[in-house]
Amino acid sequence: MDMHRSKKRAIRVSLTSMSVNVFLIFGKISVGIIYHSQALIMDGVHSLSDFLMDGFVILINQFTFEDADEEHPYGHGRFETLGTVVIGCLLISVAFYLAYENIDLFLHGTERMIPAWPTMVMAAVSIVFKEGLYQYGSRVGKAINSRILQANAWHDRSDAISSIIVFIGLGLAISGLPEIDIVMAIGISLFIGKLGWDFIWKSIKELLDTSLDETIRTEIKNIITGIPGVKDYHNLRSRKIGDKAILDVNIEVAHNITVSEGHEIATRVAYDIMKHFDNVYDVTVHTDVEDDREEGVTYMTSESRVLPLRNEVLPKIESILGDDYDKMEDIKLHYIHNQIHLDLIVKSGQQISKEDILSKFSHEDLFGRIKFLQEL
Repeated sequence: MDMHRSKKRAIRVSLTSMSVNVFLIFGKISVGIIYHSQALIMDGVHSLSDFLMDGFVILINQFTFEDADEEHPYGHGRFETLGTVVIGCLLISVAFYLAYENIDLFLHGTERMIPAWPTMVMAAVSIVFKEGLYQYGSRVGKAINSRILQANAWHDRSDAISSIIVFIGLGLAISGLPEIDIVMAIGISLFIGKLGWDFIWKSIKELLDTSLDETIRTEIKNIITGIPGVKDYHNLRSRKIGDKAILDVNIEVAHNITVSEGHEIATRVAYDIMKHFDNVYDVTVHTDVEDDREEGVTYMTSESRVLPLRNEVLPKIESILGDDYDKMEDIKLHYIHNQIHLDLIVKSGQQISKEDILSKFSHEDLFGRIKFLQEL
């Protein structure tokens, strides 16, 4: 499915949910006021949080399906994170205020009115509508692989659960226990506060670059170790950006393979991980030819680990080989265990003394194994 169509479907779901929530907000609050149910009023406020979330989802979907750009190379997922924090703070503020008001009413209120039967009808209507929105949003969210739509669908289901609690409480209140209505209202305000805190806490962990769950990391490890050519891995790191995740990892491959083969193995690691996990959109793989691990460090850059590069080491090799240097067609360098191993490729028809060359290099700690190859 193309991105434009997915975006349209996501926005259509949110607009439908907003329309239903507008009806439920005014319905619950007005019926609650007219027929004396604090719990139904609180449930109406909960529907208000759903309405705000729907608007937020529409806003986020304006960015979610956009490609990364120069200013946002990792995409726009952090907009979702910051927006979720704002909504979480709003929910907690509303919950605190409503809980305070209803606790004060419970402790100091005088005559408590018994709710009337229309309040139960409104609660039942809310249950049906909110469960319908959950089914709709969840189905479309799975179809277009939208995590935020699926999460928002569960937000609708939480409102349905809240309405079920209200329905039961109203039945008890109408039976002659009006205090139950206020107690239920306090309980719902706490439920709203808990919902707000969950949003904030999840976003805080994301902003602090908390890694993916252990079960997911274990799956990723199994994928990496199952790829032919990967001898081992280390420094697997992950972080979430909105509903997406990015990874980086060091893999260890055989030291005698070509650069292009090592690159192809690294490419397969990234490809297989992203194929298995729809929410992983970027994987950086660093290829090592040995175990140079230090947890939390991608590149070992201490002075003892920095070896001379080709342009720096070839003059030294030339001085060691002397006249034999001109007999070389090519010299391949392998950086292994803090030494440079050499493949000396001798020109066709040229004769050299391997023992003499090995003797010359034997006094140089910088160089390890010397391998001789004859050009055909």
